[in-house]
Amino acid sequence: MIVRRQYSFRANLAAYCVAGALVAFLIHFILLSSSKYNAGQWISAATETSTSQTQVNPAPGAK
Repeated sequence: MIVRRQYSFRANLAAYCVAGALVAFLIHFILLSSSKYNAGQWISAATETSTSQTQVNPAPGAK
């Protein structure tokens, strides 16, 4: 006796992929809206420190 499943595997797979993408976007937007984890602040802070404190270290043994 073959039991007919109510939902197909493809439908379940698609639903889980869509739900996972929605959760991922939700988490990313929540983090981007917070002041601690905002990517714009990281980028601006990184460019300020990298341009103002650039040091060139010569290769070992260089004169």
